[in-house]
Amino acid sequence: MSGRILVVDDIATNRLILRAKLSAAYFDVLLAESGEKALEVARAELPDMILLDVMMPGIDGYAVCRALKADPLTAHIPVVMVTAANQQEERIRGLDAGADDFLNKPINDITLFARVRNLMRVKMMFDELKLREATSQELGLGDFLDPAAFDTDQEGSVLLAIGDQARGQHWKACIASRFPFTVGIVRREQEVLEAAEREPPDAFIITQYLEGGDDGLRLVSTLRANPRTRQSAILLVVEDGKLETASKALDLGASDYICAPFDANEMAARLRSQMRRKKYSDRLRSNVRDSLRMAVIDPLTGLYNRRYAMQHINRIVERARESGLPYAVMMMDLDRFKSVNDRFGHSAGDLVLKEFARRLQENLRGVDLVARLGGEEFLVVMPDTPPREAQIVAERLRRTIDGRAFAVGDGREIAVTVSVGVALGTPQDGDPAALIAHADRALYESKAAGRNRVSYHAAAA
Repeated sequence: MSGRILVVDDIATNRLILRAKLSAAYFDVLLAESGEKALEVARAELPDMILLDVMMPGIDGYAVCRALKADPLTAHIPVVMVTAANQQEERIRGLDAGADDFLNKPINDITLFARVRNLMRVKMMFDELKLREATSQELGLGDFLDPAAFDTDQEGSVLLAIGDQARGQHWKACIASRFPFTVGIVRREQEVLEAAEREPPDAFIITQYLEGGDDGLRLVSTLRANPRTRQSAILLVVEDGKLETASKALDLGASDYICAPFDANEMAARLRSQMRRKKYSDRLRSNVRDSLRMAVIDPLTGLYNRRYAMQHINRIVERARESGLPYAVMMMDLDRFKSVNDRFGHSAGDLVLKEFARRLQENLRGVDLVARLGGEEFLVVMPDTPPREAQIVAERLRRTIDGRAFAVGDGREIAVTVSVGVALGTPQDGDPAALIAHADRALYESKAAGRNRVSYHAAAA
């Protein structure tokens, strides 16, 4: 796994030693000798990770970390603070400033590279999500999401997997007194999996040893591999005091670890950091999903748009080849729709289009494709549909529109009709565009014959 790492230290020897170690592992290494230079390089080069010395003249590591996390350009870059002082108060201060972890001098290589691999994976995930978010913004499909908006604690859920019930109650009380989180406690691996299956929590805190000899490391691996819990934060409590255990936990998918015994404030700081990252990544994913939905959904009617319809009809054609069953293509156009806008206004026309879409969906199967191609023109594609059934459905849709007036606001109602053109596809037909053209020609026959009727392409007839 390659990437760029910015090493910040005011002592040249320290910078050179870390560069040698990281370069040997094929990382591209950037160097900065001060806090001011670190901020300059970080903003210009956007490294994948920053190893940041705490004690430096001028701006110290804590101030640099806070500045990085306050800048939307660099807020998502993982920061590991490096210090010679192995004091809990210093770790808590760094975590509160936004650091992802602490490494003590002299740096243990096993711990260093395990943490680098772990945070690189996290950074790659965020980069992919942010790239998609940026694309959505450029297309006008989403708003910018500022990481600083997640600096305050939000509601969330935590599941404690701990063999000692008394200790679990103590941790639960500590968390509940600091955060608006709901906290559950379980003692066995199977109980964790069952609870996660019912409702995956935002974060797990798992002890290395669970009740009945269950293995916390194995549970970490299982949760990270499960699609339902893959995005949850996982914090492992290392109880054997071995750095190798902590490194293994990170490689297995733990988001963070904490070595027992520990102060409750450090656990709270680490949990806060993981929960904020989780909430931010959730919102990024949600924005991407919403943007994709906006790209294929007509905002007025809620139906699929032309872009989606042209792709989906190809899949229906492929399915017909596999199943050997026919399918139906219908083009539909509201009759004299321009007069609705001219007489009652565009807002009334919008009400008609929305109600028309609702009636279509109400009278078609979930498997059928219903799309608005533009204006008052709509497309329906029905897989696994023989000719007689297509005829029945087309007539039913026409009657559904003609049979009941449409409300246009202010208590007013108007009669609306629709013209329909139908073409039938067989497993041998391989060109969806040709079938749509056939249905379109049949639609114009309905228009020419007086509107409010269904016509069929010659082959379908």
